[in-house]
Amino acid sequence: MFSSTRNRIVARVLLIVVFFGLGFRLGHPQDGLKNALGSAKSGIVLYKTGADFKTGAKAMVRIDEPNPSPIIAFIVSAEGESVQIQSGTEVVTVKKEQVYGKLIAVIPFIGTILSVVGL
Repeated sequence: MFSSTRNRIVARVLLIVVFFGLGFRLGHPQDGLKNALGSAKSGIVLYKTGADFKTGAKAMVRIDEPNPSPIIAFIVSAEGESVQIQSGTEVVTVKKEQVYGKLIAVIPFIGTILSVVGL
């Protein structure tokens, strides 16, 4: 009994390490695009680092203060070392280093719990 539980835990930890090594991350956006199940802040997102910066792709982006960061935004264009993003009505230019990665999935409602805890 103890051995099978330990094996499951080890298998899950190894799976997490492999996903992390492949560039997959979880993040809690503070603002940005909304989805059918609520605001960006109410969920957590799965994203892959090393975004390809394709026009129209959704990405997790760190923006400058005083705005809440990180946000979920559309990539409008990418030229040189700058990327233009849009999460509302205005287009903002950020550096490529500020783009965490390409959005894979949104997991709704868990972000609300994280907000209560302070994360």
